[in-house]
Amino acid sequence: MFEHPYLSHQVTVFEQEQIERAVARRRMLLEHADQIVPRPAGPLRRWLRRHGRGTPAPRASQTGACDPALAR
Repeated sequence: MFEHPYLSHQVTVFEQEQIERAVARRRMLLEHADQIVPRPAGPLRRWLRRHGRGTPAPRASQTGACDPALAR
């Protein structure tokens, strides 16, 4: 028994089409970033803000461990 190449070809074509659609979607979002309007907070997001998460934890500085040290 052997695997017919038709199925693997169809899967590959489908995955390539998905990737192309995702690239087009990202390109559109980057080109039209000024038109994106954030959604109003729904009931779950409001509940999480009040009860679940509280105040966000303080973030680390923007410099990473591999960034060069700044001269003083």
